[in-house]
Amino acid sequence: PPALAALLAAASLRGAGAVHACDAEQGALCPAEAGAALGACLKDPSKWESKAEISAGCKDFIAINDACAEEIERSCSGMAYSDDTMVCLTQWTAQDTLSAGCVAALPKKEAKEDASVDAEKKAWRDKRKKARQDAQDMMAKEKAKDGKAEKKRRRRRKAKADDDL
Repeated sequence: PPALAALLAAASLRGAGAVHACDAEQGALCPAEAGAALGACLKDPSKWESKAEISAGCKDFIAINDACAEEIERSCSGMAYSDDTMVCLTQWTAQDTLSAGCVAALPKKEAKEDASVDAEKKAWRDKRKKARQDAQDMMAKEKAKDGKAEKKRRRRRKAKADDDL
């Protein structure tokens, strides 16, 4: 789903000043809350400071925090509903330590591009690979030829030096 893709993209941009998926909702609805308290506030409209809609990305983020609460507490220093939550769960934490429910809630990794390379792209790659190999072979021949020519020059110089003696 696009919301999960946006959520994962936001998490991967942390170094560029990115924020968590519920940042806008936090500012509008629960500005004084953070961590797990933010989650409780976002899920209870009676605690909101104003009226607003929770975005699909934020709803997904809430679901991930709920499904992965134990993992966040254990592996992410309790960083629930923070800028580091997704990074911790998807990059810093070994995937085999996550519960099945947490794994199911996390955005699915996209399949590797190489796995679905179409025939045209494969043919182009093969052609480029052959051209590179041909160029390397040609350079090796030139180098060998230059090496033989250099040996001949050295023999001629040596023969001339011997003649001069």
